[in-house]
Amino acid sequence: MMAENLPGALMTSEIREQPEVVERFLKTESDRARTLADRWRRKPPRFIFIAARGTSDHAALYGKYLFEVRNGIPVGMAAPSIATVYRADVHVEGALFIGISQSGQAADVIAVLEQARRGGADTLAITNAADSPLAAAAQETILLHAGPERSVAATKTFTTSLAALGVLSAALDGREELIESLRRVPDVLRGVLRDEPRLRGKCERFRYLEECVVLGRGFNLGTALELALKFRETCNVRAQSFASPDFMHGPIAIIEKGYPVIAIANRGAALASVLDVVANARTRGAETVVIGNAPEALQSADIAFPIALDEELPEEVSPFPAVVVGQILACALSVMKGLDPDRPRGLNKVTVTR
Repeated sequence: MMAENLPGALMTSEIREQPEVVERFLKTESDRARTLADRWRRKPPRFIFIAARGTSDHAALYGKYLFEVRNGIPVGMAAPSIATVYRADVHVEGALFIGISQSGQAADVIAVLEQARRGGADTLAITNAADSPLAAAAQETILLHAGPERSVAATKTFTTSLAALGVLSAALDGREELIESLRRVPDVLRGVLRDEPRLRGKCERFRYLEECVVLGRGFNLGTALELALKFRETCNVRAQSFASPDFMHGPIAIIEKGYPVIAIANRGAALASVLDVVANARTRGAETVVIGNAPEALQSADIAFPIALDEELPEEVSPFPAVVVGQILACALSVMKGLDPDRPRGLNKVTVTR
C-alpha cells in the first residue's frame, strides 16, 4: 500500500483502480444507457451538442467521433460562453445536449444544459456526482460510479466518461459489438498495468523534458489532447497537442533536431495519416515516441510504448489503454522531476468557470 503523503501516491492509486472502475460502470449503467437510447431511437435527435471543460472536453471529443462515425448524428462542441457571456438565444429544438463534468460543479456546463432545456432540447448529464448541480440541471443522468477521485489530475473519471459515451453510442445503434468490445477493456487495462514498472523505467529518458508535441487523430485525438494536458498540469512540460493533419499546416515548423514528437498510433482508419506526419517529423530530426498497437509505427519510432490490443478489437477501444499508458508516464515523469502530480501548482480539484 502506498503512503498517501508520498508524491503521486493518489494519482498512482487511481490509475491502478481503472480496470475495476470501468468494469463497475459497465455492469451498473449499461442497462440505463439502453433505456435512454430506446427513447432516442424512437425520436432521433437532429444533432448532439456536448458541453465540457478540461479533461471532460477531451472525452467529449471522443464522443463526437463515436456519434458521427457510428450513429450518423452530427455533433457540435458547445461553446459555454454563448450561454454564460453572450446570453444568446440558440434554437435547439430537436437536439440532445450532453454535459460532462466529473464533479458536476462546472457552472458554465450547467448553464448550457439549463439554457438548452428551456429551449426544448433533451438534456443528459454524465457525472461522477449524483447529487451535483449538473445532475439536477439535466433531465437524465448517467453516473460514472468511479468513487472519490482525490488526485487533482483526473484519471479514472476520464476513462469512465469514455465508457459512458461508448455504451450510449452502442445502445443508440442497437448493435452489441461495441458493448462486447467495451466489456474487454478492463482486462486490456490490467495488461497495461502489469507493464507499469517497465513503463515507469523508460521515463528516465525524459527527465529533462521541457516541451513536446502530442499527435493523434480520430478516436485518439482526444487521447492526444488529454496526454498533453497531463504533461502540462503534472510535469510543467510545455506540451502542445494537434490532430496530425493540423500539425502539417504550420506547427511542424517548430521541429528541430532532437525535438520530441509523441504520436498515438493505433490500428484503424486514422493510422495512415499519423504515420505520414511522424515520418515527416523524423526527416526534420525529431525524436519520435509512439504509443499504440500499430507494428509499423512502433518499429519506426525512436522510443516505443507498445500496447497489447487484439486485432479484432475496434479502433474505438484503443483510447482506453493508450491514455492509461500516458497517465502512467506523466505521473512517473512528474515524480522524477521532483514534483507532486497530486498537487499541481496553482490548481484545485474543482475548477469553476463561467
